[in-house]
Amino acid sequence: MNPDFTETQGLLQHSIRQYLEAEVGFARIRELEEKREPDQKLWSGMVSQGWLGIALPEAVGGGDAGLVEAGILVHELARRAAIVPAVEVMASAVLLARHAKSDESALLKAIVDGRAIVAPALLEAEDDFARTAAVVDGAGKLRGEKHYVDYADFATHHLVSAVGPEGLGLYVVERRDAAVESEPLRCTGRTPQSLVRYAGATARRVADAAAVATLVDLGRALVSAQILGCMEVALEQTVAYTNVRVQFGQPLATFQAVQHHAANMAMAVESARFMVYEALDALENGRGDSHDIAVLKAFVSRAVPEVTMLAHQLHGGQGLIEENDLYFFTVRGKDRALAWGSAEECLDRIAQEIESAPRWL
Repeated sequence: MNPDFTETQGLLQHSIRQYLEAEVGFARIRELEEKREPDQKLWSGMVSQGWLGIALPEAVGGGDAGLVEAGILVHELARRAAIVPAVEVMASAVLLARHAKSDESALLKAIVDGRAIVAPALLEAEDDFARTAAVVDGAGKLRGEKHYVDYADFATHHLVSAVGPEGLGLYVVERRDAAVESEPLRCTGRTPQSLVRYAGATARRVADAAAVATLVDLGRALVSAQILGCMEVALEQTVAYTNVRVQFGQPLATFQAVQHHAANMAMAVESARFMVYEALDALENGRGDSHDIAVLKAFVSRAVPEVTMLAHQLHGGQGLIEENDLYFFTVRGKDRALAWGSAEECLDRIAQEIESAPRWL
């Protein structure tokens, strides 16, 4: 992939950034964090802008773009610490559009126009994507628990991994079903997350076992774009601060040690930028697989705490107060580093092919 965006992609990024900077203030984000609520005003705006269908076919009202464009949207939302289920809905919608075994056009149209919000529910108590205890019986009733479900209560539907009569697969469950019960959780990123119990909820099978792994790949690639956004803003804020903070009669940015830290942060950010968009482009064009996406996720999951901690170090005491917006990107970055598989989990996935010939993104 050419690491530079096309003219259309550049215009898309510019328009999204301009809109979000005007509409999403950090003061409102702080209020939403305290209430543990998603940003419904922003979500409505995203619907009206047509962003939810950016990677979906025109036949369902989408923009007929691809995963790179979806990544741009997620990346820009992360730069504003937005509390919306962009990764969750994007990953679910692309999965349903491209890998469902049934016609899901009605549900996809509902996603595009804002009537449906689909959130994946994959992990269980073991915190292992490879282990699924939830079951769907012959009558289509789902029983089991799913942990760490992001935006579970904001969603209208859950996309649940479970074992049914045909084996492992993905099932669509309506959140309003009386047999669906959720328990709010506190998470590092201060975004809505729940433990969800399904006690005989009606479940409709939409995809097979292979789609479960595909959904994980999509989630990992898109959440990596979120992490990139967090690192990027942490770097920008640090460069700005060290250029105005004066010590010993000169700006901090003039000291070589500070420049070394900033350079290390910049290298991590630029490396992540290339890897994120290369991986999204590879997935879009059939070149990427689970191994490649695990390489990406392992890298960004290790890079984000290093970048944000250096940012705090260079901010000094300023970096330790929540009146400084830096904390948004530290806590979101740490949370997203763990989501969809931590660095260690992704390294385990990479190790499965350690004896194979080296491959690169």
